[in-house]
Amino acid sequence: MSKTRTPGMLTAGAMMLWLCVCAGTARAQVTHFVPNNINFWYNSKNWTTNYGPAFRDTVEGVSYLLPCTGQFALCFHSGAEPLPCTLTANGKYANCTCTVQNATNYVLITAILNYNVYLETVAACGADGSQCSTPDSAPVCADLAKGKLIPGAKVISTFDTQSRQEIIDAIESGSGSVTACDGPYAACMTAGCKTKKDGNAVCNCPVFYGRFQLVGTSNTCDLGDGLVPSASYNPLLDANLPN
Repeated sequence: MSKTRTPGMLTAGAMMLWLCVCAGTARAQVTHFVPNNINFWYNSKNWTTNYGPAFRDTVEGVSYLLPCTGQFALCFHSGAEPLPCTLTANGKYANCTCTVQNATNYVLITAILNYNVYLETVAACGADGSQCSTPDSAPVCADLAKGKLIPGAKVISTFDTQSRQEIIDAIESGSGSVTACDGPYAACMTAGCKTKKDGNAVCNCPVFYGRFQLVGTSNTCDLGDGLVPSASYNPLLDANLPN
């Protein structure tokens, strides 16, 4: 015995298929920022420095690195194997394999990818971070736990003590101590990450196209094979700028 269906009515099977497709689409969406709209961040009204958006990872001084404690992902040396940063098909992001550590770590205040938390942190610490020199005194530190800063993340990418020291050493030594590059790089500071069974993490890092520096003088700017280095930009080390 057949049943008459009105136009537009879905069968149970079709409804289940539709729900599965919608659920799959929702799972496929990745939150890179808050708000999760790259055009918001590209808008110069929302830039965190005069050099570009938050995801340029611009280091303007040591005080801009805020000390926090707890678990974090370290992507400072990612890019090539065995810690690759692989470009996505649209070239806007890179999936970076990073180590997971638990210790004192540092958030670059101008690279906080949650805008409300950035504003809250600037209000408490000052634009240069100088008022939050003690560990966990910056508001952003509380949002690092369990990836709270970026919805869906399990851990957040920051710098470790050694990375901070390498940046300090480079600033003190001048532009001749770094490799200057032009092109795409993974700006991983405060990017959201998923943990892996091997103990590492995969971080979904925004990609910025422009001038950047790599610590040391024998680095490779263009890694090829769809890979990009994880890096940052320091105007104090840009030989093309009057410093």
